[in-house]
Amino acid sequence: MEHVRGNSEDAVYQKIKNAIRKRYIRQGSQLVEGSLAHKLGVSRTPVRSAIKRLEAEGLVNSIPNRGAFVITPTLQEIEETFFVRGHLEQMAARLSATIITPGQITTLEELIKLEHEVFNEHDFDEYYIVNDTFHHKIAEFSGNGVLTSYVGELLDRTRIFLILFDPFSKLSISPSLEDHKAIIAALAEHNPEKAAEAIATHIRSSVNDLETVDLMPDDYLSI
Repeated sequence: MEHVRGNSEDAVYQKIKNAIRKRYIRQGSQLVEGSLAHKLGVSRTPVRSAIKRLEAEGLVNSIPNRGAFVITPTLQEIEETFFVRGHLEQMAARLSATIITPGQITTLEELIKLEHEVFNEHDFDEYYIVNDTFHHKIAEFSGNGVLTSYVGELLDRTRIFLILFDPFSKLSISPSLEDHKAIIAALAEHNPEKAAEAIATHIRSSVNDLETVDLMPDDYLSI
C-alpha cells in the first residue's frame, strides 16, 4: 500500500477498505495496527479508527485477546443470505405493486439515474448505497414496517459480500441497471407477480456475479 498523504482518518479508512476490496488484504487476514501504520506512513490513531469503522460495517471482526480480522464468509452463507433476501424482497414487491404511487415510481427512476451516474464515476461505495436505497424504498413502499426492517438488515449483509468480492469494478456498465428498470416497469403496471419475478431474476443475477470463479480469491475457494 502507498503512503497516505496527510493524516486524514477518512483517507486511511478508504485506503484499507480499498485494499480489502481489491484483495490486497485477503479474507481472514489480521489487521495489525503497527504494520498498517508503517505501510501507510501514518500514526496508529487513524488506523485504529479505520479498523473500528470497518468493524461497524461488518467487514472486520475483532476477537478478544487476538485482534481484528477481515471476515471470511462461506459460499453457503452468501447463498443463504441472498435466498432469504430474495424471498422477502419478492413479498415487498408484490405488496408495493398494488399501492405504489406515481411519485414513488419517480423516486425509483431518480435512484437508477443516480446509480448510473455514480457507477460511471467508479464511486463504488456510493453505488452500493444507491443500489441498496433502491431496494429498501420498494420495501418501504409496501407499507409493512417489519418487512422493511428485515430487508434493510439483509441489504447491509449482502453489501458486505459485494465489497469483499468487488464484482463490478471491471465492468463498463452497471449490471443492475436493466434489472432495476424491469422492476420499475412491473411496479408501474401494478402487476404483483411480474414485479416479484423481476426481483427474483435480479437476485439470481447478483448471486451469479458473486459465484463467478475468476472473481473469487484463491483462499476463498479452499475454505
